[in-house]
Amino acid sequence: MSNTINSAYRFFEQEYEKHLHKIGENGALILAYDGVLNNETISKLESQIEEKIIEKGFTKTVTKKLFFICVESLQNMLIHGQKDESGSQHNFFIISNDSAHVKLIASNLVLNANINKLTNDMTKINGFTDPAALKTFYLEHLENNEMSEKGGAGLGFITIAMKSGNKLNYNFSTINDKHSMFLLESSINLE
Repeated sequence: MSNTINSAYRFFEQEYEKHLHKIGENGALILAYDGVLNNETISKLESQIEEKIIEKGFTKTVTKKLFFICVESLQNMLIHGQKDESGSQHNFFIISNDSAHVKLIASNLVLNANINKLTNDMTKINGFTDPAALKTFYLEHLENNEMSEKGGAGLGFITIAMKSGNKLNYNFSTINDKHSMFLLESSINLE
């Protein structure tokens, strides 16, 4: 394993621990996952997520929104998360809540070459102040976009924003000259 690969692994581990610590100070952890993602793992996580959010006693509306965003986020991480030089896919996934929100953090490896496009996509999505306008954008995007080489139509972030009802927080942290960590935080208001 090269130093580049080790640095990506260490970077993700440190960020994961940092976010867990921050949640411990400001809220309650619902579920955290740091490991390999594949369809089997996602299926197991979906069951755990469902069980944990039902235990929390959120309203039916919050529960449905949260479950949808969790599934969409995990699928996005699996499909669009980049692999490092050794073929490892670094990511983590955290759900927490405080008195006003349920928050979901999804993080994965991205190519530095894709950061501008992702930033533009997120800026566009976050630029909508009217939910109806965001839905119209979604429908136009659905009608006009072709599938990407990885099988997506670029709708994941839009649907997450629509379901959450809030702006998406995101950032990129450079790991090396080829890769960065992409972190997406979505939140749902507790009713």
